[in-house]
Amino acid sequence: MAVKLFYEEYGTGLPVVCLHGYPLDHSIWKPLIPYLEKKAHLIIPDLRGHGKSPVFSEPYTMQDMAEDILTLLDDLGLSKVLLVGNSMGGYVSLQFARSFPKRLLGLILVASHPFSDSPKIKQGRLASIQKIREMGIQKVLAEFPSNLTPVPEIQDNIRMIIQTTQADGAVGSLRAMAERPDSGDVISNASFPVGIVLGKKDLFISQEQRDQMQAKFPQVEFSLVEKAAHMIMMEEPQAVAQMISKILEQYKE
Repeated sequence: MAVKLFYEEYGTGLPVVCLHGYPLDHSIWKPLIPYLEKKAHLIIPDLRGHGKSPVFSEPYTMQDMAEDILTLLDDLGLSKVLLVGNSMGGYVSLQFARSFPKRLLGLILVASHPFSDSPKIKQGRLASIQKIREMGIQKVLAEFPSNLTPVPEIQDNIRMIIQTTQADGAVGSLRAMAERPDSGDVISNASFPVGIVLGKKDLFISQEQRDQMQAKFPQVEFSLVEKAAHMIMMEEPQAVAQMISKILEQYKE
């Protein structure tokens, strides 16, 4: 069942909804505001289980999270949006695109990809669930910020967000990610523009995956940011803003 998400809004123009990754919140997108507030209406929600949005102890899926976004759009009276997703937010965006393609102006993945988990990664997520239940999220994810970015200030920011994330929210998201389907067909069959922004220093997306995406999806607008890792919207916000602007340009009269 869909839930009402906490969100913040900034700027005016065509609507752009930005979805954060695991186990973070809406605030990771705030560095984009100065670049976009005069050309876009930014909507930055907390996904279920994160930030100020509802937390559940029962399992949920990417489809549930996509339906939360649909409810948000309906509540805001938005018929179509540009959907931008970082990491797990990208997985939610892809599921939304599969289920509700007519609600999209476009789709942008930021440090994300359409592939399902390998058996090894899936096993790792399930092992993390057990560890979080036994030890708590703060202990289990103590080193996570340094894996997401090499920038100390951003690591500190991420560490503070993780400290407020509840274990049930982390567990629900890990299970939803582990069970998500491959979404390559969503990109291949998209009737709207798609962009992918990747960081060259990203520890979670390999060179092989980058090459695979570029080979498999020739119609997609790609951007490889040399100095960025997994938190591109915080490390190099202008690069993400540029991709958003490029897609919005297609809708200028």
